[in-house]
Amino acid sequence: MNNRSGFLALFTLLVLLAAVLPGQWTNARITGYVTDEDGAYLPGVTITATNIGNNAETATTTGKKKGTFRFPSLAPGMYQVSADLEGYQSFVVSGIRLTADQSSTLHIKLKKKQAQEEAAQPAV
Repeated sequence: MNNRSGFLALFTLLVLLAAVLPGQWTNARITGYVTDEDGAYLPGVTITATNIGNNAETATTTGKKKGTFRFPSLAPGMYQVSADLEGYQSFVVSGIRLTADQSSTLHIKLKKKQAQEEAAQPAV
């Protein structure tokens, strides 16, 4: 192989890697849906995904019809997901490990707060 063809082969390889590698950094996904204890979908739930490695947070809200949510473009890493809705107990799941091009699907069930729990909360 002469120098010119060797250089051309190396250049082609670098161009191909440059096209593929950037997508490897932000293509992990978390999707799911939220229901109450009776199985009814809950709209308006605030869902927060936190990358435990760098504390980067991304938030979304569940949809109106089926209580679904999605984080379509997350960096690979270890995640914690929390769900919050007024009148319901907060929900947290930790230890969700995502690698490049991986997806994790969650079904979150929120429990209603008891009357004494709501009374103990300070007014805002």
